[in-house]
Amino acid sequence: MAKTKIFACGTLEEEIRSILPQTIDCEFLEAGLHNTPSMLKQELQKRIKEAVDYDTLLIGYGLCSNGTVGLNSDIHTIVIPKVHDCISLLIGSRKQYNKEFHCFPGSYYLSKGWLKVEGDPLSEYHRYLEKYGEENARWLIDEEYKHYQRVVFIHTVGDSKEDVNYSQEVAKLLNIEFSQINGTLDYFEKLINGNWDEDFLIFPPRKLISMNDFM
Repeated sequence: MAKTKIFACGTLEEEIRSILPQTIDCEFLEAGLHNTPSMLKQELQKRIKEAVDYDTLLIGYGLCSNGTVGLNSDIHTIVIPKVHDCISLLIGSRKQYNKEFHCFPGSYYLSKGWLKVEGDPLSEYHRYLEKYGEENARWLIDEEYKHYQRVVFIHTVGDSKEDVNYSQEVAKLLNIEFSQINGTLDYFEKLINGNWDEDFLIFPPRKLISMNDFM
């Protein structure tokens, strides 16, 4: 009997676990690997190589700053969403993401999963504050996020009023608009249930994942 395993970003753990059947095994990688795409690729490739008891591997990532480019396997079929990052996964499709991007290109997205890893501007500001003082911390944040026009909180599995309030504080720090949208599990359900349409990339054994595949 064919066996399937999913490797996914830790920021997506609650969403995926909420719909994952017992027949599919899973491993969630540290969210901080996003910050160093070469390390993300190295860790994913290591786990792919170790997954010798499985036939199909589902990758709960997108292109992710080229962190998945070059992944391959001699023995597995690899399935990966055809997206640039996890925002499309959380809101359901590339089409919906492109619609959001067309209306609001300067959006900074947050979700419960991202807030847990403290990779947001407010957490970053407090780290800068401790190291460089208020004036320099303020300047660094203003420079880093000056192109954003709004903060968007994506409602997903198990989020709370505290998550929303914190996201509002992020928008206040950046002095930009705050908005909320509802996420969906649709993309995750298609990945897990094998409904792999044009929003997915399917790689047979010995086929290398390339950046052009995501275009």
